[in-house]
Amino acid sequence: MPLHTAQQCFNKGDDVEVLKTNPFTIWLPSTVIRSTPCKKTRNGQIYVEFQTLSAEEPSGSRREYVNAGDVRPAPPPELHRYFKVGDNVEVLYKQKGWRKGKVADILENSMYFVSLDGGEEETVKVEQWGLRVYRVWDDGSWLPPLDFQQMPQKNRPEVELKSRGVKLRIMCSRSWKKIFSEGMSVEVKRDIEGCYGSWHTAAIVEPVGYDKFLVEYEKLKTVNGTQFLKEEVDASYIRPCPPEKRSFHQFEHHDRVDAWLNDGWWEGHITEVLGGLKYTVCLMNTEEEYVFEHSMLRHRQEWVREKWLTAREFDKTRSSSDMTLKSKELKIRIKCSGRTSKPKFSRGMRVEVRSDEEGYQGSWYTAVIVDSIGEHKFLVEYLTLRTEDESEPLKEKAHASDIRPCPPVIQRIDRFKMLEEVDAWYNEGWWVGLICKILDGSKYMVYFWTTNEELVFDHFTLRPHQEWIDGKWVIAFMKKSKIQLKPKLNLKRRKGGVASHTNFCVGAKVEVRSDEEGYQGSWYPATIVRPLGNGKYLLQYQTLETDDETDLLTEEVDALFIRPSPPVIQQADQFRPLDEVDAWHNGGWWAGQVCKVLIGSNYTVYFQTTNEILEFQHSDLRPRQNWLDGEWIAAKRFAGSVYHDQDKA
Repeated sequence: MPLHTAQQCFNKGDDVEVLKTNPFTIWLPSTVIRSTPCKKTRNGQIYVEFQTLSAEEPSGSRREYVNAGDVRPAPPPELHRYFKVGDNVEVLYKQKGWRKGKVADILENSMYFVSLDGGEEETVKVEQWGLRVYRVWDDGSWLPPLDFQQMPQKNRPEVELKSRGVKLRIMCSRSWKKIFSEGMSVEVKRDIEGCYGSWHTAAIVEPVGYDKFLVEYEKLKTVNGTQFLKEEVDASYIRPCPPEKRSFHQFEHHDRVDAWLNDGWWEGHITEVLGGLKYTVCLMNTEEEYVFEHSMLRHRQEWVREKWLTAREFDKTRSSSDMTLKSKELKIRIKCSGRTSKPKFSRGMRVEVRSDEEGYQGSWYTAVIVDSIGEHKFLVEYLTLRTEDESEPLKEKAHASDIRPCPPVIQRIDRFKMLEEVDAWYNEGWWVGLICKILDGSKYMVYFWTTNEELVFDHFTLRPHQEWIDGKWVIAFMKKSKIQLKPKLNLKRRKGGVASHTNFCVGAKVEVRSDEEGYQGSWYPATIVRPLGNGKYLLQYQTLETDDETDLLTEEVDALFIRPSPPVIQQADQFRPLDEVDAWHNGGWWAGQVCKVLIGSNYTVYFQTTNEILEFQHSDLRPRQNWLDGEWIAAKRFAGSVYHDQDKA
């Protein structure tokens, strides 16, 4: 049972949870309507509005007085928390409130089976976002404490995840105690400043909990130097001592080795073979070079799936595209605004890193800064992505312009609005899109313009879109667009056109051209509702709404102004000056021409129809394609003219 605590003072507007016990124990999200002084008022009751319960009248949410002892603060969200079988959790039950339960099984796609407490025996299938750690509010604090923000990477549960777009799999069946026994000699990976990535010999003292061990180092000592250092270490940072492989021949250039330095083994590679059995070695995590004697080096071996592999064998088990440290040169999003200030990133700081890989352009992934590497570059370790062989979290080099701080958490209690710009949690990252349909049951249809896809998301897998501009977070709906789109495009029929011989079926995805002054050359995504005859179609736009802002705009359009949606082409290499492109701006694709390539793969683009030059990031541009004679023709790079005939008024 939850603890009933001493009465607490709440202020108007505070987010709280209210306890209900009939027919089972559940905490209902609520908002305090009237402030309550510390002394008891109305017999120790508080006036609240329930966020998930409707009033009997159609006037809005249900309100009532509740006992102050049945009210507690709403705990802050813990994003991307993973759970093991047997964990005590709370489930967002039927989108109404939080019920206590226990994780019974772990499924694919971030799903869990949870056995609920109280009432009749019931097991529910829940997505990861609908779970949270079970806690009680006791005398002004949460038990267990809310320490997730300070929790280091190594204290999180073991998560295995394929990189970039592969479904989540959490493996909790491994018994670490069978692998590491008391007294066993092992190597421990350290992640503190000055020692990151180095392996140190230690002995297992005893297991501590499910996936931790107390170890005693053989070389490292306490600060006062009186005894060998002991510390608790997560099992994922421990491996058996590798088998000894004596090298009777010289190492060669580019050989991967472990070098003995500061009482530990550091991963690196041979950069130069010197005389007298000496070598210059570049350490992987610091990119520093040292000279080592032959006896201070050993061949690199990797502990994968409880088996030792040589460096060459290890390479065969992974994809070089995921494992090789990549150098990116993107810059934080700037559009129609000034320069973005350069934030300072420190070791251990939690950040978001933008992807520029084909198929993932514009998506952001949570990571931790591991170390600074030279000027404007950092080594980052992802929290939700793992290497191809799933042996460890994925690490990459990232340019500072491709990194931003984690945005502040904005809890949207009310529903998102039509065409509101949001970030959607998908394939273990955040993807920017537009709300194109509000569905029943706190669900939404979200349109992604980079891939021309529509997907359904729950309310709690979305967040308001924010942009990091001039060192500040700016909420998308607070930004003022330079051009305000009119809801009606006022398309007029004229002779000739690119679509005179094109027929469209019901449900087909298309793009519609504006012929209105100031909007020539812009195309808006839409879906065919039905043909009307006489070369006209009824269609519904995906990014334009009605005058009352309650639904997507539906109107009749002549086939002359319609073309199929072009095939999605995400250009991995940079655009060049004079390249013809389409730029995503104000809900549509605008035909333009690259003027200048900026630092971090940003571009200035010239729009002839409005005589404007605006700035865009790489993921908001696509190569220009033209629909001619029933087929798509790619615009030539470095073409002399900005627009083709099909886009001229």
